[in-house]
This record gives sequence, C-alpha cells and structure tokens, in this order.
Amino acid sequence: MKKLLACLSIAAAMLVPVPALAADLSIDLNRLETQNGNCRLTMVVVNARAAAAQSLRADLVMFGLDGVVAKRLAVDLGPVPASKTIVKAFDVAGLACDGIGSILLNDVPACQFAGNTEPPSACLDIVNVTSKASAKFFK
Repeated sequence: MKKLLACLSIAAAMLVPVPALAADLSIDLNRLETQNGNCRLTMVVVNARAAAAQSLRADLVMFGLDGVVAKRLAVDLGPVPASKTIVKAFDVAGLACDGIGSILLNDVPACQFAGNTEPPSACLDIVNVTSKASAKFFK
C-alpha cells in the first residue's frame, strides 16, 4: 500500500502544470575573426520573449591571455524582434583575436522591451551568455 501511495503521489505531481520558465534573452559569442589587425566579434542574439527588444546595449570588456583588461567596448545589439534570432558583428580596433583570452558582459546598461513602460531594473540578470568561439564569454 505504501508503494502504491508513493506511485500515485508521483503520478499526481506529474499532472500538475509546471509554470513556464520566464522567456529569456541570450547572447552567444559565436566567432572571433582577425581582419587587418582588428578583431571582429560575431554575436548571435536570441530574443525568446513575446515582446521585441527595442533597445539593447552591451558593455563588453576584453581580457588578454594574461587576464589583464585589453579593451572595453559598448555595442548596440538592438532592436531584436520578438521570438527572433539575429546576428551582429563588431570590430574591436587595435586588438587581434588571438590576443583575447576572455570577454566579460560587464553590464547591459540599456534594454527596453515593447509594451513595457520601463526597462527591467536589472537588465544584466535577464541575459544568458554562451560562447562557441575560442574565447570564454561570461558575465
């Protein structure tokens, strides 16, 4: 009887709807490519939200292989339509890609979504970061 109750308990829990995870925004550092002594960062931005990101600005800090800050760059990633994936590329002047050990998403100082009267108070918290490139991408 005890085992039957345990099984019924588990089955009942499986029938209870689980709240959906909050839709998110992700940025993937997809590629680093040196061009004329500069590093081109290619980023894939996925807006899985039902609302368009009308503005999205990222503060990036590049660290050298020795862990020392090599460059800081503010980039505009928006607008990003709702439920859409886009690709953005940015050149980091005076820095070759093989000199970048990691990139920090230091802050997201601007993010505004359609229908919201004000942006989230902690834009950085809603962004997930990943990297397919040789450099680590973190926040």
